[in-house]
This record gives sequence, structure tokens and C-alpha cells, in this order.
Amino acid sequence: MARDERVGKPAYAAVSTRITGIQLAGARLREIAVVRIDERGGVVDEWSAVLHPDGAWIALADVAATLRERLSQMAIVTHNGRLGIEVLRAELSHLGWELPTLAQLTIIDASYHYLPGLVHRRLSDCCTAAGVPFEGGQPSSGPLNEARAVAGLLARFVQSASGLPDLPELLQVTLRAWVYPWPEGPTRTPGPPRPWPGRRGRSVLTTLAGQPLADAIAAVADVRTNGYLSLVAETLQDGRLTPQTASGLAEAEPLYRLTPEAAADIRKKFFDALVHQAIEADRYHLEARQELWRVADTLGCSRESVIEPIVEATPVEFPKLVDESGAKKPTDGRRSSSPAQMRAWAIANGFDVEGYIRLPWSIVRAFEEAHAEPVDRAMRQTVREEPSASERATRNDSRSALGPDQRPIPMPAPRTNPRPSRTTDPDEGVPQLEFDRLETPPIGNPLV
Repeated sequence: MARDERVGKPAYAAVSTRITGIQLAGARLREIAVVRIDERGGVVDEWSAVLHPDGAWIALADVAATLRERLSQMAIVTHNGRLGIEVLRAELSHLGWELPTLAQLTIIDASYHYLPGLVHRRLSDCCTAAGVPFEGGQPSSGPLNEARAVAGLLARFVQSASGLPDLPELLQVTLRAWVYPWPEGPTRTPGPPRPWPGRRGRSVLTTLAGQPLADAIAAVADVRTNGYLSLVAETLQDGRLTPQTASGLAEAEPLYRLTPEAAADIRKKFFDALVHQAIEADRYHLEARQELWRVADTLGCSRESVIEPIVEATPVEFPKLVDESGAKKPTDGRRSSSPAQMRAWAIANGFDVEGYIRLPWSIVRAFEEAHAEPVDRAMRQTVREEPSASERATRNDSRSALGPDQRPIPMPAPRTNPRPSRTTDPDEGVPQLEFDRLETPPIGNPLV
């Protein structure tokens, strides 16, 4: 893009990157885009490149000098790209470049000053709130579109379009950048060629991706932790953060000025918010719980953080089953209760049903026993009345008529099971659950 002579000298560089992973030792820079603006917010120029070391695209070594020209003494501004800039530093360091301290600012941090009323602080949310147009359907649809959106937001902030006073950090970052120019070229021998990572792993998210992650961030994040949680959510969603790569989060924590304890605490709060949102939306069926467990393993949270809230939210007792006369009927799990009811009861009582497509018979039997009509054993031992004299005589005559070697076949007396009158309903006050809202697990057909 040709430089517009009406604008001033570039002062800020809006940068967007795409990297292969979150572990600095193995992550590679795949794409980069840079849009430079002056101190008044005017766009000076833009540049982008797709990188690969095998010659199919451009190698980073071939554009290192161009990057120096674009970024030296520039205040680097990203939406939430601290990790991407650190991967860029590591890549250039491997090529022999000794980079100085990079002066950085993120739009997420600045948005708390210029857009204080936002609930969600994704790039699209910030652009919509600030009235910044973007191309490609979403501002993050590609590195160049993202860099343009960041430049547009930065221009709004520099021009104080919202009428708020300037953020001191926005002005100081250009001074810090000017003090530390980049070297003219590499000062060390480049390291050996590094392997290019293979395909990215599968995302651990399916039902929880997108808006639920943003809602969980909004529920627990503040100006110190929003950027870190946004990185967690983004990498969970695109498959870079998995149980196998979760150790890379420890390398990202210092970039967001978080101690390991503070990072673990905010991850736990974020995960708890996800679990409670799933419960409120009735999305804790088999597949959703398995997904929550994968997220728990990835973020270093206990799996009990999934089960315990579900147990608290799911009552052990079920709604009364009554016939037309109003009398309580015994519960037959196979006929009167749905698989979703039995599955919810099993989870609430600590049964492991995750490995089954159909409910195992042991759980069905336990459910039936738990919900069968209660039997008052004490009432079975009723006191029988003494027979009258005529009845005793009749019995003796029948015994003598049969002879000494023949005895009458004893016939069981009719069983009576009187129930004591109850003044209170034992189920009164027990919280009930609307089981017609429970979802049957989507894997297979869970018929018993």
C-alpha cells in the first residue's frame, strides 16, 4: 500500500499474528500483518506475509529486514497478541537477531478505559461499540483484516472520539518504543533449522465454544485477567490448547503479569462459571459433561468441579407418580421413568455412567430399588387373634380323620399390610426437577 503523503510519520504498528502453538519452544510464526498509523490515527501503510520455511511461501529469514523496517521504534499494538509477539521475538532470536525491549499495548487493556461499559471484549465487540467498520465478515477472519480493525480502534482511541481523556499508557508507549531501536541485522550465528509443527490437534470444545466462553470470561474477568482468559478461550477453541500442550500456559502467564497462583485461581473461576452456565442451560448431558471434563483436565481443575455442582443442582427425589385416584404408584424405572431421569439420578448419586451408551442394568436395578414403594416391615408382624373353642375342635377333628401319618397341607393365611396413617407427606419440601427439560445424551439411543 502506497504511503499517503498527507499523513505524518508512523508511530504505532497494529500487528496481527497467527502462530502454530502456545509453547514457545516449539511454536512457529505462520502469518503476520502490520498496519502502521501516525500519532493522529491516520493510516500510513500496511504489509502482510504468509511464512513457511520449506520454500512454499516466504521464510522468516527473507522478511526479517522488512520486519525491522516496519517495527523498529514503533509502539506495537495488538488486540490480545502478547503471545504472538513473543513467538516473533523467539523466531528472530533463533535467526541471530538481538531484539531490544518491545513497547506493547493491547486493545483489550485500553478498552477498559475507552469502552468501559462493554460486557464482552472480543475484537468484534470492541469494533461494534466504537463504530469501527471491518471487512471479511469478522475482524479476526484474517491477519490483515484483524490488523486493520486494531488500527481503526487505535485511531478512535488516539483521536479521543469517545470524549474521554487520553489513556496515559497510549501516549507513553510511543516514547518507550523510540528509545530502543532494532539492530541493523543479526548479530549472532543463526541456530539450526527448526522442525515445522504438524497439523493442529482437535479442539476439546464442541458444545461450549463461542458465546458460552465469552459469557464465562465476562462473569469473572477484570482488567488484569481479561487478556489471559481470552488467550485461554481462543486457544481452547482453535485446538492449540489441549491436555498435551497445557504446560505452555505457564510460559504465557508472565506476559500477562500473573503469578502461577493468580493464573490458576482465575482459571478455576473461569471453569466454574462454564459449569454453572451449562447447568443453567440444562446442558449437562453425557457429551457436555465429557467436554467439561476435558476442559478441566486442560486447565488443571478437578473433575469434581463438574460433578459437585450437578449433584447440588439435581434433586435425589423424583416427582411423585400418582394414578387417577391420587394414590402414589410404585416407580418402575423401565416403564414410568425416562433414560434421562435415570441418568440424572445416577449422576446425582455418584454412579459412573460415562462409559456406556445404554444404561447398565446395575444402575436400572439400583434406580428401581431406590424408588420402589417403601415397605413397612414392622407392620408385617401383626398379632393374630386366638382361635375360638369351636375352631380348635374342628381343627382337631380334621387332624384325627386324616390319620397319624397324614397331615393337612398348611394354607397361607391372607396377608394384610395395613399402613399407618400419615399426617405429613414425606416428599413435602423436597426440591423437584422438571425432567421433561432434561436432554437425552446424543450418543446412540440410550434405551434400556
